[in-house]
Amino acid sequence: MSSFPILDLVVGIIFIYFLLSIICSSAVELWFSIRNTRGRLLAQWLIRIFDTQALDSNGIPKIKNGKPVSVGQAIMDHCMVTALSKDGKSGSYMDAQNFVSALLDKITISPVKAGLNLVQLPPKNLDEYILAIEQSEVISGELKRTILSFANAAKTSGNVLKQIPTTSNIAIDFITTVKSEFDLFREKLENWYDTNQNRLTGTLKRKKVLPSTIIIATVITIGLNADSIAISKYLYDNKEVTKVFAEKALNSLNNYNERIEKMKNDTGVIKSREFETIVTLDTALNRVKNDIAIFKSTVPEGLPLGWTDKTVFNWNTILGWLATILAISLGAPFWFDILNKIANLRGTGPKPAGSNDSNKK
Repeated sequence: MSSFPILDLVVGIIFIYFLLSIICSSAVELWFSIRNTRGRLLAQWLIRIFDTQALDSNGIPKIKNGKPVSVGQAIMDHCMVTALSKDGKSGSYMDAQNFVSALLDKITISPVKAGLNLVQLPPKNLDEYILAIEQSEVISGELKRTILSFANAAKTSGNVLKQIPTTSNIAIDFITTVKSEFDLFREKLENWYDTNQNRLTGTLKRKKVLPSTIIIATVITIGLNADSIAISKYLYDNKEVTKVFAEKALNSLNNYNERIEKMKNDTGVIKSREFETIVTLDTALNRVKNDIAIFKSTVPEGLPLGWTDKTVFNWNTILGWLATILAISLGAPFWFDILNKIANLRGTGPKPAGSNDSNKK
């Protein structure tokens, strides 16, 4: 390893933080999967934005169990987006294309008198969709203006393309590559939906992920008695053990590359459909078990972790816990990047002397 024992100590303590952060992240994911946190947040957004009473396919106000059904609930229950989720509940993930299909289906139904058992057919083109949305009574005025602005922008773009002469050499290419007005309209709605999902991601991380991470980090720290001060003292006093441990830590970084990249790219709204919930739970549970097993097999046997009859509890212990909790809350990607920088630093040094240098000397 390095010739600097203090560097070995730093690598060792950071790697412990990294492993504990990995366990914490897996536990948070398991907890979110059990509670369907992402699905519940998505459902709250749908119900808040689309809060007016929905109409069924016959144009009659939709009522279930004696209560009116909102457009948001109707979208969640629509055949285009639902899988095995319960009525009125959203899955963890809703594809933008399917969401737009369900939305347009629900907001283009016209109200009719009760007793008429005729299923309304959807509009045939963008002009008919614009007319249906203008006459819609199931969305707010602000939302109606927003959707119509997308439709008018798509229509304008389509009209511009129509001005291209049919004799042009590029006309044939446009026929096969340019999207229709309605496709442009749907694309704008899909982008609007994706933008809102990104905002939900921020809300999820701020209000759900961070508090849950701190709580689980506290449980892990106290449960393992992961006292940063005691661990640092042990690594400092046992330099040979620390040297071997640091070497093992840096050599194992490549095994975590793919997983850390996934954690960095995760938008927070996990893309696991409701019918995969059981598989997701099983995967998350196995990941927690695997992370704990890796932690036990990696750290030195004499490391002061866990509770024994000889465990001393004092103010230093509490300070050590707080340091560990704070470190875990920073996340595995943070510590992974630091370990990689240390590994790169370890690989740098003075350029080896070549034959020319020897001759000069």
